[in-house]
Amino acid sequence: MKEDIIKMAQEAGFMQHMGVIAIPNIQSLERFAAIVANRCAEIAHEAEPFHSADLIRKAFGVEE
Repeated sequence: MKEDIIKMAQEAGFMQHMGVIAIPNIQSLERFAAIVANRCAEIAHEAEPFHSADLIRKAFGVEE
């Protein structure tokens, strides 16, 4: 798994113990989804800066 994904999971509040990643609560899972969606939107915006980033955020229900 890419280190970026692990960093995003840690930022969202996931915990890692003995190689197992645990999701402590639903808010952490929602935060992780928002972080991933925002990162995808950033990449899409770099590639095509008009509507793609907004569409990705909308699809994941993430407000900027």
